[in-house]
Parts: sequence; C-alpha cells; structure tokens
Amino acid sequence: MKHPLIDRLATVIVVLLFLLAYVPLLVLSSHNHPSAADDYCFADTAVRYGFWQAQSFYYNGWTGRYFSNMLVHGSPLVWGWYNGYRFIPALMATALIGSIYSLTSELFRSESVKSRLLMTGMLFFIVVLALQSTVEAFFWTAAIATYTVPTILTIYLMAVILRWYRLPDGLLKWLTAIWAGFLVFASVGSGETNLILLILLLLAIVGYRLVFLRRFDPMLIWLTLVALVSAWLLFRAPGNAIRMGSNQAKAGELIPSALLSFVWLARSVAGWLLKTPILPLSLLFIPLARRVVRHGSPMRELFLPPAGLVTIVYAGLLAATIFPSYYGLGIAPYARTMNVLFVFFAIGWFYVLTVWVGWLDRRGRRLIPIQKWPVPVFLLTGVWLLGSIIFSKSINQLYTDWLSGHAATYDREMTGRHRQLLTSADTVRLKPISVYPPSLFVEDIKPDRTHWWNRCQSGYYGHKVLVLDSTLTVNH
Repeated sequence: MKHPLIDRLATVIVVLLFLLAYVPLLVLSSHNHPSAADDYCFADTAVRYGFWQAQSFYYNGWTGRYFSNMLVHGSPLVWGWYNGYRFIPALMATALIGSIYSLTSELFRSESVKSRLLMTGMLFFIVVLALQSTVEAFFWTAAIATYTVPTILTIYLMAVILRWYRLPDGLLKWLTAIWAGFLVFASVGSGETNLILLILLLLAIVGYRLVFLRRFDPMLIWLTLVALVSAWLLFRAPGNAIRMGSNQAKAGELIPSALLSFVWLARSVAGWLLKTPILPLSLLFIPLARRVVRHGSPMRELFLPPAGLVTIVYAGLLAATIFPSYYGLGIAPYARTMNVLFVFFAIGWFYVLTVWVGWLDRRGRRLIPIQKWPVPVFLLTGVWLLGSIIFSKSINQLYTDWLSGHAATYDREMTGRHRQLLTSADTVRLKPISVYPPSLFVEDIKPDRTHWWNRCQSGYYGHKVLVLDSTLTVNH
C-alpha cells in the first residue's frame, strides 16, 4: 500500500515535470512567426489561385498529401491573420496532450482520473524531453501539418476505436464509426510516415482478431478499407512521382530500405533507453500494469494478446515509421520523422510492458517478484530524471531561447519586418534578423533575390523583388 506522503510527493514531481515541458512551449508560442520555408509559398499560391486550385497544383505537381495540403493552404496567412501563428504551437502541444489523455483514459479507465492525468503528464514530458527538433514538432506549420497533426489524429483514433466497442448500439455508435473513418482519412492523407504505421497497425489488429480470436470485426474492416482507399488517393497523385524523381539517391529499393530501417531503429532505441528515464519509470509503472491485467479488470482483454507477437508487431511498426524515408528518399529519416517515431515508441513501450506483465502473471512468474520498491529504486529514478533533463537538447534549447531573450528579440524584429513588408513598393530591402532561436526558426529569405523563398514572400505581400541586404543593420 502506498504511503500518502510518497504519493503526494510523486504527484508534485510529475506535475513539475509536465510544467517543465509545457510552459516554455506556451511562452515561445507567443513569439512564433510564419517561416520563409514553405509557409509563404502555400499562402501565396492559395491567395493567388484560390484554395481548391492550390490543392490541384500540389496534388498534381508535388505531393499527394491531400489533407495536410488543405491545412497549409488554409493557414492564418491565407486569411490575412499574421498573428495566428502565435497560437499554433500552443494549440498543437495542447492537442497532443489531449490525444494522449484520451488514449490513456481508454486503456486505463479502471484507474482514477488523477492516475490517468499523471500518466499523460509524464508521457508528454518524456516526448518533449526526447524531441530531435522542437521547431519541426510545434512551430513550423509545414512540418506540423505533415507530421504532428497526423500523429495526434492517430493517437486519438485509437481512443475513439476503443470507445466505440463500449457504446451501446444506436445512432451514437454509427456516428462514432463515421468519425473514426474521417480520422483515418485525415491521418493517412497527411503524410506517408503515419500512413504506413496506421495501415499496418489496423491490419495487425484485424489479423489478430481473425486468426487468434476467430472474430470478423466489421468496424476494423471498415477502417482498414478507408485507410487503403485513402492511401490510394495519396499514392496515385501525379505529384508523388515528381517528388520521388527529384531525389537522385538510392530511393525505391525495398529490401535495403527495410534493413536500414531496422538498423536505424535499433540504434535509436538504444539511445532513447539511455538518454530518457523510460527504464526506471518502467519499474515504477509495473504495479499499475499489474492492476490493469488482474482478473476482473475491465481492460484486461486489451492486454491478452501473446507477448512475443505483440513485441514483434511493435518493432515492425516502428521500423515501418522509418521505412518511407529510406524507400522514398533514399536517406536516413529527418528529425521530424524521429519526433513521430519516439511518440509511438514511448506509448507502445508501456503498452507492450503491460502485456508482458500480464503474460508472466498468468503463468505464475512475476516480472518483478518484490511487492514494494526499495528506496534505491526511487533514488535511481530521480538521478536518471535529473540527468535526462540536463542533457536533453530540446529542453535546453527551449529554455535558452526563452530566458536568453533571443525569442523575444526574434519576435520583435520579425514583427518589424512584417510591418515593413506591408508598405507599398516594388523592391523591398530587408535587414537580416540579428538572432535565430532554433526552437522557433527554420529558414529565412536568401541574399539571392531569385530564391524560391524570396519569390513566395514577395508575391504574398505584392512586391516584385525582396532582398535580404546584409549591409543593413537591425535597430534595437
């Protein structure tokens, strides 16, 4: 039985860790601006040719990501709401928290609301701790639409599917099935990374229920069909062939790409287990997992699949998240892909751990035979947590950009640049920004006035030429 003082202390620590990750995202969100990379190109195309014509241009000329294309061509710039970008990072971070809580609440609904909130807070902290690129996860709209949004939708979709099975027959259940179908359609249509993962996950669940449980599941069949049709819409796009053909690397090689995906996954997992506190937190999680899988638990059935099979599927799904990078582009995954990979690694890790706890308990072999953790385990967890925070690139980057004032300086100078761009002139000469905080910044316009970023931004503001003049100095 837990000691009340230890329970309160653990609660305070988890809340502080959550705030450590969440607060800087909220603060830096208010300093966010549209990026010269892609954001103005999407906006200029949509403003110049119209929303639907812009979809056609990109679908036929560059990418079949029909849903993320809709998002970026409906960005705040398109509506003339420049300051709308200040809300996007906070919205994405909050939406990710909400999706994790929705899934946690379905998987562990026998636990108290407090326990589910604490699990959500800890998972969110671990995700932010391990981000390889904060700007691509929360601040750069083009990457958000293709990676963060479908990740959030996929996590939430799993919660909606689990909830559907608990609903009584009737209109609400039918509407929930339609809503789940839309989530599949949107997630698949946002990017290839989540597309592969989601389709394989649905096929794995359908296969398990057919082969092991001898159950034909109309709901899962429906969602799988929606996913396959959505994938066809994405891959049939003429723009996909153009996009893949633009890369001269060794793209399109099936077996080498699959092997490289597993090698990269093994290296990544080894690094995560060392650099994040997942291992000591897993020890503390085992008592909760044991409660969930005990006889009489309403969620026990979700954790009954064979542990070995679940582990193999888990590893395969993670490798599949990497696969599009090697197969489609012939290169190692970008940081934004690794962001997505870690989210599903972390969530899947604790699910697989719970399955193993139940599998061993049913055979009379407990994963951990002791009933109560000794003090050294808690000390180890604390030291590991502290070390993970100190050496976390993302946490250090967020707080450096915030507390150094770099983010505020960047915000002030970008706001001044925006005001200058609103003036009427054929040629506009802009001063370079004095500081580019990596949590917020991806690309700026170039000294070459014919560069694509310059042309998109000058077109959006109605100028003929946009010049980044390094001879000009920024006035503070």
